[in-house]
Amino acid sequence: MAQILSRFRSSVIKTWRALHDRLSWWGGALRSRAPRIRRRWTGTRALAGAERVAVVVHYSSRGGFLRYFRYLVEHLDQSGFTVIIVSNSPKIDLAGIDALLPHCALILHRRNIGYDFGAWRDGIVQIPDLAALSQLLITNDSIFGPLQDLGQVLRRFDPAQGDVWGVTESYDTRYHLQSYFLLFHNPVLRSAKFRDFWQKMRYVENKRVVIFKYEIGLSQLLVKQGFRLRALHPYRLLIEVVMEQSLAKAPPDSHPLRDGFLANLLQQVVHGNPLNPTHYFWEYLVVDLGCPFIKRDLLEKNPVGIPFLSNWRHAIAQASDYPIELIEEYLQEASRNRVF
Repeated sequence: MAQILSRFRSSVIKTWRALHDRLSWWGGALRSRAPRIRRRWTGTRALAGAERVAVVVHYSSRGGFLRYFRYLVEHLDQSGFTVIIVSNSPKIDLAGIDALLPHCALILHRRNIGYDFGAWRDGIVQIPDLAALSQLLITNDSIFGPLQDLGQVLRRFDPAQGDVWGVTESYDTRYHLQSYFLLFHNPVLRSAKFRDFWQKMRYVENKRVVIFKYEIGLSQLLVKQGFRLRALHPYRLLIEVVMEQSLAKAPPDSHPLRDGFLANLLQQVVHGNPLNPTHYFWEYLVVDLGCPFIKRDLLEKNPVGIPFLSNWRHAIAQASDYPIELIEEYLQEASRNRVF
């Protein structure tokens, strides 16, 4: 009887979610596609004639621009990108804007609707001629970094090898480049399908739908158009490392928590279950591969229960000269009932 009730409950939840997602999608179709801009500020960098543009999404419930965010913007500016900042915050810190204006072309404060993709859209439509750019980068404040020299990292995003580059990739639901840091080269920017993707985007108020239609949908659209999608750290190589570690003899410093985690990881890999590389493989990415970013939600929430995550300070210090106090500052403001 209990099993029957459990299956019935699961069926009801699944049906409700499907209905809710469909209503959210059609509700987005009823909204105007006019940008949701509340206010704008012009920075010292010129958007007209820019060859490389980065659109950076920001959110803070208090409206502030913490130093880790300013660090990212400054390094994008130093790497030759003309930066557009789009803030979804309910309010905005004017002093923070004054500190950022020397490093960007435009700061937009918008209504928080459509999540990051809605904000990226409102930033992209400010670009005078998208097809004239050599590169477009979209990123957000969900990452700490760059942990490595950003110019050197970006040189690895070779247009001869790929038309679109991400840092990591995922096979969750369907294949896609993870959208926290995506670089598009000019052939993609000249594509009518790519421009239509942004022009026709709906402001959808449902995170599941946004992920499926836009994060996953963008990669799938580009794959179908024949573009080459590449990840700086391909998923298959990360899986190979997991297999090697799992099949190797237990190291002298082995611990039951780590052993249990690796055993579960191996089981998921064997069954082909897609894993989030930014969480499950974070330490290998940062320490061994020199990954330029570490995800904010990993350190703030550890949603999948990675063991010994408190080692993150040592791991970053071992691989990078990134100022760890910037992360500490964020955690002091954002952490709720968790210590990592």
